[in-house]
This record gives sequence, structure tokens and C-alpha cells, in this order.
Amino acid sequence: MNIFQQLIKSTYSPETIAKFRMAKIGRTILYVFLLMLIASLPAFIGLSITISSLFQAGNDYLDEIPDFDIENGVLQSDLDEPYINDENDMTLVFDSTGELGAEDADDYGNVVALLERELIFSAGGQADRFTYQEIGLDLSKQEIEGFFTTLDDVSLLIISVVLAGFYLFNTALKFIGIFALSAIALLLKRNRADQLRYRHCWVLAAYTVTLPTLLFAVLELAGFPLPFPVSFIVYWTIAIVMLHAVLKHVPAPKKAPE
Repeated sequence: MNIFQQLIKSTYSPETIAKFRMAKIGRTILYVFLLMLIASLPAFIGLSITISSLFQAGNDYLDEIPDFDIENGVLQSDLDEPYINDENDMTLVFDSTGELGAEDADDYGNVVALLERELIFSAGGQADRFTYQEIGLDLSKQEIEGFFTTLDDVSLLIISVVLAGFYLFNTALKFIGIFALSAIALLLKRNRADQLRYRHCWVLAAYTVTLPTLLFAVLELAGFPLPFPVSFIVYWTIAIVMLHAVLKHVPAPKKAPE
């Protein structure tokens, strides 16, 4: 049975998973990496779209505002009144006149505000404020445009690095979860399959997590991710119930003839 057949069988057949107990550790580790690659595809798509959208939004915002310079901690431009664009989820406020203050920017909810002497970024009810002087920000619109041009040129590399980091981090978490489930298997096997050693329990745990892992990936792809407390309970309930069913199908050791 090849590794893809193992993947399919592991989603619904405890009896088949029980037969994998003698699988080699190396092959099982490879299986976990493949499982996490497939399970991470919805997140890969979402992250790629988000990062690309951030680059595009940055360019769009720059196109909307006039030329400016930040010198000695003060925003300078030719505008004689504030510019406000609240057509999107994130409001853009640009004011070099000093007419608007931080309290005015707070009224817009999610906002990026370049005010006369400070930069404000607010999202999800969390606001961060920085004066240009305290962060040593002295630049022009042309310099920012050059920075975004550079980001666009290496955007594929940036996305690849972010996705690789995300994949490795999630895979590491999955291995930790497998170790935890294998410890549970050591407790459950006493009444079901006491002949199993720890390596057998670890292998069975690795294949047992297939169903809950792929189920959560499908939910995320469909746009119905579960909140953390619920997802944690559901995941481990499915994993432990599946593991219990797997152990029931492990054959008892043959008794030596008398």
C-alpha cells in the first residue's frame, strides 16, 4: 500500500490503521509531513492572498495621497485640508495641516492615519501610535514607493518564506500532538493490546490523527473554522475515539502452545 492509499484509508478505517503498527518510523515521519502539507493547503491559499492584498493595498494607498516629506518629525505636503478615504474596511487618513488629532482618528475604527506629527494604526480595537520623531522617521513618498517596488520584486520569495515557516511550525505542533496521543495510547492499550510497545503506539497515533487533521482543513477551506476552545475539544475527542477503535482492531498475541 502506497502512502496516498494509507492517507485515504486512515480517514475512515480503524482496522486498516491497526495494520500499520509495524510500519517503519521513517516512513511514518514522511507520512506526517505529507499529511501536514495537504492539510496546510487552505491556509497556504489564505496567507498568499492576504500577503498579496497587503502589497496591493499599500500601493493603492500611496497612489491616493499627494507627495509628502517627513522632516524633523513633521509631515509636510501641499494639501490645505485633511484627506480621508473610508470606502474600504481600513480607513486612510492623511493630514499634514494639523487640523486632525489622535482622538479624531480613533473615530474611524480600523484606520491608518498619517497626521502632522504621528502615525496611528488601529485594527480590531487595538491602536498603536508613534510620533515620527521617536521612531526616527525621515523619508518621502518617493522613498516609500521605492520600498514597495522592492517588495513587489521579491514578493514571491517573501510569500515562500512565510509559507515555509508556517508549514514547519504547524508540522512541529502536529508532532507534539502525536507524542501526546501516543502517551494516551500507552494507557488505553493495557486493556486492549498490552503487547504493543511505545514505537507501535507512536506509529498508530500518527495515522490516527489523519481524520481530525483533514476535517479541520476542510472546515477552514469551506470558511467555517471553529474557535479555539471548541476546535481543541472536537479535535481531541475525534482523535481519542478513533484511537480507541484502532486499538480494538489490534489482534491479541498468539499464545505459545502448551
